[in-house]
Amino acid sequence: MALSRSLYIVVIIAATSLVSCSSMKSTADHDDASVPAGVLAYVNGVAIDQVEFDYQYDKSATGINAASPEEVEAKKDFLSRYVDFKVKVLEAREAGYSDNPELQAEIEQYRTQLARPFLMERNVFEPLVREMYTRRAEAVDASHLLITVSADASPADTLAAFARISSLRDSVMAGQDFGDLAAAYSMDPSAKGPAGAPGSRGSLGYFGGGRMVESFENKAFNTPVGSVSPVFRSQFGYHILKVNDRMPMPADRLLAHIMIRPRGQSAADVADADQRLSRAQTQLANGVDFAEVAKELSDDQQSATNGGQLGMMSYDAGLPFSFRDAGFGLTEVGSYVGPVQTAFGYHFIKLIELAKPQSYEEQYEVLKGQVNRLPRAAAAEKAFAAQLRDSIGFTIDMDLIKDWSASFTADSLFRLLSQSSYPQTDSLHEMMTLGSQSFTVSDYSNYLSSNKLPDVTSLEKRLLAVAENFLGEKAILYQIEQLEGQDNEFSRTMRDFRDGLILFKLMEDSVWTAASMDSVGMRVYFDKNKAQFTYPDRVKVITYSAVSDSLIASVVSTYRDVSPNEGHAWAIQVPNKAIRIDTTFVEAPSGSIYDRVFEMNMGDISDSIPYNRGFIALTRAGLDPARPMEFAEARASLLSQYQTEVERRLLERLRNKYKVRTFPKQVGTNN
Repeated sequence: MALSRSLYIVVIIAATSLVSCSSMKSTADHDDASVPAGVLAYVNGVAIDQVEFDYQYDKSATGINAASPEEVEAKKDFLSRYVDFKVKVLEAREAGYSDNPELQAEIEQYRTQLARPFLMERNVFEPLVREMYTRRAEAVDASHLLITVSADASPADTLAAFARISSLRDSVMAGQDFGDLAAAYSMDPSAKGPAGAPGSRGSLGYFGGGRMVESFENKAFNTPVGSVSPVFRSQFGYHILKVNDRMPMPADRLLAHIMIRPRGQSAADVADADQRLSRAQTQLANGVDFAEVAKELSDDQQSATNGGQLGMMSYDAGLPFSFRDAGFGLTEVGSYVGPVQTAFGYHFIKLIELAKPQSYEEQYEVLKGQVNRLPRAAAAEKAFAAQLRDSIGFTIDMDLIKDWSASFTADSLFRLLSQSSYPQTDSLHEMMTLGSQSFTVSDYSNYLSSNKLPDVTSLEKRLLAVAENFLGEKAILYQIEQLEGQDNEFSRTMRDFRDGLILFKLMEDSVWTAASMDSVGMRVYFDKNKAQFTYPDRVKVITYSAVSDSLIASVVSTYRDVSPNEGHAWAIQVPNKAIRIDTTFVEAPSGSIYDRVFEMNMGDISDSIPYNRGFIALTRAGLDPARPMEFAEARASLLSQYQTEVERRLLERLRNKYKVRTFPKQVGTNN
């Protein structure tokens, strides 16, 4: 079975068993003063206590205000539903559904597909998201100086780059101006940019979490204000940075702007820009709508059509500093400032909306998406796998890797391994171990053939990295197998899934299918409850439909030509087989195409109406008065009601069988 059906089953069981169905009490509630405090029910001699109840109730997310009378009643009702759920699960287990091989296979599939995301969420993403949330609350103003060196540079080149950056740091520590040194020596091209632009003289401005590579961000957030960091390395090379300031991160905001700049290089172009700038300033001062001025005069064509709106902006989004300071200096929604000069031109900036502060929980999914796009997510997953691998214990046959490295080029070796040719050994040779598991050369080559090779140039290091990655993946799989016994939350999730799956099967066999197959029982139920199965007054509608508008138009014309003395031809003769005629009965407006018949007179026909990739005409053809349904007519609604009755009987039997006792007066008394 597909995982999607499994998830659907859990949702359906939770909804039908604990939320949406009416409570089916078949044993009386009890009021036993001798019951221990916090015990809300006994099912088969096992207590349901307040802790278990609260956990399940909180998952139902009723949305009712706590401690209100409605909340108390909702909890009492939920207790009855939860007891019904428990007795169904007990019955399903007793019936042997837990041992059904098909259901066991589905449970195993669900565990496999759920466990890895669960494990990564807990150990990789949650720490990164929490760190991102914390760092997004603060803005760090830093300057940096970069000496580039590639990751696979020679030792001599690497040492030379390190010596150079160290010398520059010594100069900073001796009192030389950081900006002067960055402008003169930094290999970041932005360091030589115009004043006020991000990166100029090494100044990066303010930034929060997620804006810089991880190693740079870590140093920035862990270096005191006014201090210079030690030399550190990123994928770009060696850095030093100086932290100039820290402050709380200003709230995100929706900004709009009007940008004016010369449209060419001539003096006439400059004069035209000055005139448009003056005109924009005058119009805004006279109260002309900002959006209308933007549409007329802004040279930012992308935003002008939307009234100048730039979207929700963050303080550290890389805006020119003068634009950022002006836009984030606005405090009143609807106010504007300008003109403000940047390298792009002159701007008038308006504050449209201030973002509301959000909690960690509210921001979690957005931040997780941001984290997942950063290289640090993959690095953290790799580090977690390595941590698991190390904790379990592993070995790698380094002698074999060294022999391969000495005897083959990378291309020839990888070609041999991909062709299942194992030089200097055989396929069953034990190449790696992880705990008590052992893995062969064949296992190694299969993994190498189906995964991206590590980005290192040395053949020996690459072969070793493949082995380490392989063992890391196996360590994660091992941890997945242990997860249910080690993590209470995952264990509860799996228990809920198993219970939901076997309960679904019980309901399918004992209620839904049983009721639909019991035609005799349905007939008896129908005869006892005929008054519940009636039609109200209904309008009779005859429809003519075809794929061609002209065919339906001809039907409408023919219908309207019928002489009133002949009466209305509810179903005129239509010789063209491409026209379909149907009869429908409608009770009341429902948002469908048939609603328009309620605005028509009896006997009228509508014009041709586009509908369902074709055309249709509707005729109001009379009134079908209220009447009792026949058994066949009632079957659809009858089946639903009869299934409810069969379930009620089942629950009555199960509550007695499993000796249910409930104590609703205890609900909430310990909260």
